Amino acid sequence: MIRVGGYQGVLNNSIMAVFAIVVGLSSAQADDLTQCSQSFYGGVYPEFTNTKLDKNTQALCMDGFAVMYSGVSRTPLWSAEHLDRRRLQQAKTIDREDSFHEESRLPKSMRASLSDYSGSGYDRGHLAPNANMANRSQQYDSFSLANIAPQSPRNNRYIWRNIESATRYLTQQYGEVYTITGVAFTGKKTKQLAKRVLVPSHFFKAVYIPATNQAGVYYAPNDESERIEVISVDELTAKVGIDVLPVLDRQTKAQAFALPLKAGESADLPDQPVEEPTWLLFVLAIIEWLLTQLQA
Repeated sequence: MIRVGGYQGVLNNSIMAVFAIVVGLSSAQADDLTQCSQSFYGGVYPEFTNTKLDKNTQALCMDGFAVMYSGVSRTPLWSAEHLDRRRLQQAKTIDREDSFHEESRLPKSMRASLSDYSGSGYDRGHLAPNANMANRSQQYDSFSLANIAPQSPRNNRYIWRNIESATRYLTQQYGEVYTITGVAFTGKKTKQLAKRVLVPSHFFKAVYIPATNQAGVYYAPNDESERIEVISVDELTAKVGIDVLPVLDRQTKAQAFALPLKAGESADLPDQPVEEPTWLLFVLAIIEWLLTQLQA
């Protein structure tokens, strides 16, 4: 016969053991993001202002970027990257090798599967794009379904492709940028793939330029309309419930930098003095000397 006191002691020990496991998992998740702090400006990662989004999430450090994955939507909520000229130059030497795969580090109950997307009519849209990856390991991680969300084909292949190119253009212009690419679920009704994967209502890409302390956000509905707008970090927070760049000052977050919609398009680039070529300066000096001789 088991005494009540003994049973209570075993029960208490079991509760404490479960609590320790839960705390250990939470610490591991926090440690994950500290291990890839280079992906975030100032090492500070996004914060949920809508705490409901934090339910059943898993932080993942990938090679070359970081992800906050949701077991509710079975999609990433955001992926973070630090881009610089050297990385993009290396990325140009890597040809694309598609290797979409389930994320083995996630519990099976949380994972999206390849079959979820089969015949769905949606593209498997990268948040951290393959074209930003500087080696095979980074490229392989970019094809993890933890970095993929259902995306409208026209949005993925035209609008989003353009802004990914524009972001690389900004990196070349300014030397480095930090990006947070994510999804939003703002519609009253949310579509599902295979009754498992939620289809985002919108995609966004926040871009911060340290050289000028300016930030802006591309924000587009996940449909075939080809609509896109550029908004501020604060506007994004109000729309999606995530402060993607909490370390920035209030003024930078409130003002939207005029991000280009295509690579090579003019944005609010800082005015650069135009230097005349030395040969032209030499010719002008000769002309000026000749004019003074004629006037003499």
